[in-house]
Amino acid sequence: MNSTKNLDKKITRRDAIKIGSLTTAVVAATAIVSPKETLAQTLNKSVEGSSAKRHATIDDIYKIDPNMRRFDQANTAFCKSVLNDFGIKPLNPDDNPQLKNAFMNVVFSSDGFNPISGLENPHLKEQKPGHTDLDLALDTGALGMENFTSSAFARIMANESGTAISLPDGTLMPLSLYKQDVPLPGQFKKFPKKYKFETTDDAAYAIKKAAKLYGADLVGIAPFEERWVYNTEAYIPFDVNGQPIKEEVNIFRKVEFDFEPKSVIVLGFEMDYESYKTQPSAIGAAATSMGYSKMMETSVRLAFMLRRLGYNTVHAGNAVGVSVPLAIQAGLGESSRMGLLITEEFGPRVRLAKVYTDLDITTDAPKTFGVKQFCEICRKCADACPSKAISKAVKTTDPENKPMNDCNGKGIDKWYNDHQKCLSFWGENWGECAVCISVCPYNKIDMWHHEAARSITKIPGLRNLARSFDEIFGYGQAGSEKLMKSYWKRRI
Repeated sequence: MNSTKNLDKKITRRDAIKIGSLTTAVVAATAIVSPKETLAQTLNKSVEGSSAKRHATIDDIYKIDPNMRRFDQANTAFCKSVLNDFGIKPLNPDDNPQLKNAFMNVVFSSDGFNPISGLENPHLKEQKPGHTDLDLALDTGALGMENFTSSAFARIMANESGTAISLPDGTLMPLSLYKQDVPLPGQFKKFPKKYKFETTDDAAYAIKKAAKLYGADLVGIAPFEERWVYNTEAYIPFDVNGQPIKEEVNIFRKVEFDFEPKSVIVLGFEMDYESYKTQPSAIGAAATSMGYSKMMETSVRLAFMLRRLGYNTVHAGNAVGVSVPLAIQAGLGESSRMGLLITEEFGPRVRLAKVYTDLDITTDAPKTFGVKQFCEICRKCADACPSKAISKAVKTTDPENKPMNDCNGKGIDKWYNDHQKCLSFWGENWGECAVCISVCPYNKIDMWHHEAARSITKIPGLRNLARSFDEIFGYGQAGSEKLMKSYWKRRI
């Protein structure tokens, strides 16, 4: 499906002249750029106010209600979908009425059969480009480490002794490596002797150095704040047939730490650019799955290191607390229209994990580089969204921009999106979507015109051209079967 819409505004002659002038300037700039300096950095030096600005706290960037209630993990779209609290129906009324819980098709997409509805994946049956056996196998392999060590979508049962978990094929895994998302007291033994860093700056340097070695692409440190911790956490068990055990909702519990956290280490992981160009597809989903596996591996390694140094840790993927505000506070990026973090390095094409610890570490400062102002103009993600789930309100303060359902955390200056619509499309697609990430002008690799486009987003007078610039060079197209078909033919 190609959901990308035509530009709301045609490129005018004046715009074309501006783009042409800028392109000429960019080409000229490439001749004088320092080998250690990106083109964007060079352009930013010549434009007053176009560089990233640092702030003391996230509250200096976004208006946040001081009485904001902590969010319940059970209200996240994924939890509500798995438990079918949404009562999700197909977006298209002509579709099969048996599709009572569309999102569960995503859970069972690897083998192409949903035992809850009795439906088969039509894309897989037809070997549709982007959803072939080879494509789905790619995704299955990418998610392998995540499935072995987290219960996000793993079909697992604890054994009678409670010391291990049993996977469907009978494989036993020790609980010491199981479940990154829920803090289990005593899960990893702490070394009795506490290592003392000379300064909190030294601690920050060591932690970031280790995190990069362990696999993180981005690392930032945020102060621990209870407001970004889930009020209650949700652990959804599955039975041996892989179906959620709804009657065991008593496992939902208050999020508590058995130590006093001081710092949160926020980790960012780039998702593969080439794979993401094929979204929405199983090929693109494989890049997401690799992100989840990296989240697990790196956060576990960092937790082991800190425990060896004598400090307490809780490592988490999507659980324990909300990741985007923590990443903003840690200086990794800004919030966006689609609700995801936008980074300078990879745009929204990142996954986030975090490690809570009682080690005192120098924190990073939040930064802004024009994302909110650009999102007000662009709206490309909203236009391309297959389910029309992303707000088209120009500003976050517009009256039509309001919470849609319980999945929206309230009391924060942001765009509100309809996650029920979003995950309904996931179910009908028998896999994830991520079209919003794929078409975003910030989602680019390091080529000169991409660096130029990034620079435009930071220049107030030229922001309205950035989307046009992206289209001119042929990027940001979603659902291209040509790209899906050619993925396996492009040689490495």
